Amino acid sequence: MKHILLFFAIVALTTCSNAGNDELQIAYQTMPGDNQKCIVVYHPNGASGTPPIDTNVYTINDTVVVLHNQNLYTPEAYFIGWSLSPACTPPILKPGYTFTVTASTMLYACFDSPVYTVIYAPGNADGGTPPVDSNYYRANEIAYILANTGNLYKTGYRFAGWMDDSQHYYQPGNAITIQNQNIQLVAQFIEKPYTVTYLANGANSGSVPVDALFYDSGDTVTIAHNTGNLCIINQDGVSFCFAYWGDSYGTIYIPGNIYTIQHSLQLYAHYRPYVVGDTGPAGGYVLYDKGEYSDGWRYLEVMRDDIIASGIVWEEQLQAGQYRTTGATGTQIGSGSTNTATIVQILSRGQYAAYLCSSQDTGNYADWFLPSKDELYLLFQNKAAIGNFTSYNYWSSSEYSQSNAWYQNFSTGAQSTQYKNKTYRVRAIRRF
Repeated sequence: MKHILLFFAIVALTTCSNAGNDELQIAYQTMPGDNQKCIVVYHPNGASGTPPIDTNVYTINDTVVVLHNQNLYTPEAYFIGWSLSPACTPPILKPGYTFTVTASTMLYACFDSPVYTVIYAPGNADGGTPPVDSNYYRANEIAYILANTGNLYKTGYRFAGWMDDSQHYYQPGNAITIQNQNIQLVAQFIEKPYTVTYLANGANSGSVPVDALFYDSGDTVTIAHNTGNLCIINQDGVSFCFAYWGDSYGTIYIPGNIYTIQHSLQLYAHYRPYVVGDTGPAGGYVLYDKGEYSDGWRYLEVMRDDIIASGIVWEEQLQAGQYRTTGATGTQIGSGSTNTATIVQILSRGQYAAYLCSSQDTGNYADWFLPSKDELYLLFQNKAAIGNFTSYNYWSSSEYSQSNAWYQNFSTGAQSTQYKNKTYRVRAIRRF
């Protein structure tokens, strides 16, 4: 749009005539004889202050956005908008409203009292802010319902419109007639219709994730991970870990992927046999598979971290140089659990390696134990894959003599014996 270069209080109308308005007389220095150009002038209409100035030049049928009142005022009355008539007959054009210009137009400031307001309230929204209608209205005037521009929301619900004190619902853009009182409109929400449900599908260990949200068609959902460590333990001699989710139509849903909701989802856990390197039922690392179930177990699982960073003794001495024989002499793979139980039975409660391991409940399992000499060597062989080991000595549960027990050096790989009152690291394992 071109801009007016010069305004006169009263000038000769040479373009886009408005013969019905003698007060509106405009001259354009840059566009003589152009009868397709129009302007909009704001008139104080007896009010004190300065009216806004619209510097735009419009072409017929352009859209005009009504300007805000800058500082016009009238004692004991409120600004209610602009009118095409000095008498302020309807319609009253509120700031921000639009109209189509067909001729140069004079808009007159309008003031009135009493006036009324439309107030928007959040209701039981969880967040967001209600819109603000800063306009004043006279009785019987029309107000247009605002949109949810402040993004009011309620978790699991969608915004459904506004409701007044008479239980009437309104949607954004609807018209409402102002009576002789203020109007309060409260945000309304309706529950979204769709859910996502995760099912264990035969698991005998762990728990399903829970999605407590509700969704609309077109909403997106991030597929849950196996946060509850669902698995199947010893089904016909094999244990199975979680692989992915699937629906009843055979569609695969990968944890962490984002999907668009079209309907409610029921997602079933699918499984595959455990292999060394998988995450175990307790959230640790599957260290060993002996190939079949015997004595109630087939696999060994190791914790991801040492139990205590400062280390701990194998046995607390009753007196200096005095140790007890526990008989926990098993060294082979599979003997760590028995060793640990034997040590705890002899030494009872205390601050020592075997008891510390046996008292763990990591991953909601309470069957952890101090590994035997050969089990500890398995940890050393797989230390890079398991992670978080130090280049330090770690205790085994294998007793060598009354005063000594086996340990593993995680730097050199050497295994040797040492006095039981030495402070070494410990890493617990379990079997399933």
